Order: sequence, then structure tokens, then C-alpha cells
Amino acid sequence: MSDESEEVQVVYWPRVKEILDGIMARWITRWEREPLPGIHAYYWETPQELQASVLSGLRSIEPGIPARETNLVKSLARAVGTSGKMPLRGPFLSKEEVDEVVSWIDGGMPEGP
Repeated sequence: MSDESEEVQVVYWPRVKEILDGIMARWITRWEREPLPGIHAYYWETPQELQASVLSGLRSIEPGIPARETNLVKSLARAVGTSGKMPLRGPFLSKEEVDEVVSWIDGGMPEGP
């Protein structure tokens, strides 16, 4: 059997929203509070809103930039500039969840089948 099916995983917006909503719910449970307003303006009710979101003055997703080079993926996988890995102090996304976000961005950010 070939591993190619795993490489061309198609991820749609509802799954990306589920991943982001899930990590924030786990963060709120862990820290027992709502996140405080800060230097970030990350919103994701729609894919367009997520693309326009800002982290430390940098757009989360720049058109034409490979997913792993976007500020969104960098912030979820490691850090961006002086900002640490997000969400602050964890819990963090798994490598597999980050890979799904990467597949979605590199796949053209499809909203659904």
C-alpha cells in the first residue's frame, strides 16, 4: 500500500475551526480563565477572518506563502518573533493537528466539499 493518500490529505474549514476551538477550550480549562485581550487579534469564525487575523503585527496567513512559513503555523508549531508558541504556556496542538492546518492552507483553504 502507498502512503500517498496521507500526503494529499484534504482538510476543510470545519475541521480547522474544530482544531482551533478545541485548543482554546483546553487552554481555558487548564488555566481556569478566559484569555485576556493582548497584542494578538486572532479570530476564526470564518476562514477569511482567520486569514486576516494578526499576531504581533503580522498577518496570520499571507496569500501565496507556503503554510509552514505563515505566522499562524509558526505560532502554533514554535514561536513568531518575540511571541512564544501559542496558545501561551499551552496546552499546545499536536504535530498531527498542526499538519492538518498546514494541509488546509496549502490546499487553498477550502471551506467544504
